[in-house]
Amino acid sequence: MLEINYHGKELLQNIADGNETSFAQFFRAAAPLVYADIAVILKGDPRCINAVLQETFIIIWLHRDKLPLIKDLDAYLRSVGLQECYNYLQDTAPDEPFPTPLYEEDLPPEMRHYRAYQSLIHDTIVSLPEQRRHIYELHRLKGMHPAQIATAMKLSVDNVTCAINAVHQSVRQCLKDVSHSSVTSRHNQWVVEKTKLLEDQPPVIPAFEEHWMPVVSKATAIDRPIPADSTLPIRRIYSHRLNYLYAVAALVFLIVGPGIYLIVMRSERSASFKKVPANGERSKETLPDGTIVWINTGGTVRYPATYRVAARVVEVEGEASFKVINSINQPFHIRGYALYADVTGSHFNINAHTTPSHLVITALENTVRVQMDGKNISLRPGQQVDVTPEGAMNVTTADTAAIIRWRE
Repeated sequence: MLEINYHGKELLQNIADGNETSFAQFFRAAAPLVYADIAVILKGDPRCINAVLQETFIIIWLHRDKLPLIKDLDAYLRSVGLQECYNYLQDTAPDEPFPTPLYEEDLPPEMRHYRAYQSLIHDTIVSLPEQRRHIYELHRLKGMHPAQIATAMKLSVDNVTCAINAVHQSVRQCLKDVSHSSVTSRHNQWVVEKTKLLEDQPPVIPAFEEHWMPVVSKATAIDRPIPADSTLPIRRIYSHRLNYLYAVAALVFLIVGPGIYLIVMRSERSASFKKVPANGERSKETLPDGTIVWINTGGTVRYPATYRVAARVVEVEGEASFKVINSINQPFHIRGYALYADVTGSHFNINAHTTPSHLVITALENTVRVQMDGKNISLRPGQQVDVTPEGAMNVTTADTAAIIRWRE
């Protein structure tokens, strides 16, 4: 078999673009190196080694757009593998400072966090703005390049590329909510010590084993959106890996066709969002993460039932002010009608207009960062930005006292 140069820029760029065949080639070449490191740390237990190998390449796949930019790819692979070893050891023996687990017979061979990853990523993709989600579906389900998607949807290639990159960023952000992903000083120290150990005593690199290949299919499937209009074989593949509700929805689709399936999907998605206030009157509410939100008369705020700090998706209709209590450096993904923006800050006002459609974001206290389609700006207190569907971001000075007077 022809040896693959997994350092090749073209191969890495193809993976960054979502090419699963290239990722499989990369896996064949790189997996033995990662396996060798993991085997030393986990002392040769094959079931646990395979579990960590799976998690390692899931992380590599989810961060695939960074691969062409990595200068020392071997060091990166070793670092990711060791971090997943640490996480695995922590999860299997949490009471020990640097645990060495006792592997019981009932320990599942697959990685323990696969379902947690899947659930988080699935929720993130479901809660995307409709256009962004459609772009991502075309890219991940149908394998269309940004230029093809841009032509089909009558958008610019830059907008399509930014949308795809934004989804990747959202997926990476949502993974931070998995508790074992948090990095501590002890974690870093442990990784440094094990890295030195492996450098001083290089492990023996095994030959590639064909039974490792399911790692690739699991990794590349983890960030695919629900295939609402895909072919019958693909729907069958997905029906067994989604939760019960989506499995039922897929079965309904197979029996009665796409019309009923879309109704079920829309109903489920609507039911998964909570709306405040219910009566349309001016109100003061508290979101699950402790954020205080004032909602002006006629306005509403909707957030998913799966709302969490690491994936704060909020739909705003009308006007609302946010006072962030916890994790002020964690962005809000604000959706206002057909527009969306990532907003980071401690106190800001959102005004979502429909005619014409645009978002006005005002910094009330401290600096507020706003990101949209790859563009980033910082607003000082007393500044506001007007975001338009064309991607324009116009910054002006604002009278904050007048803007929030309605809250009184």
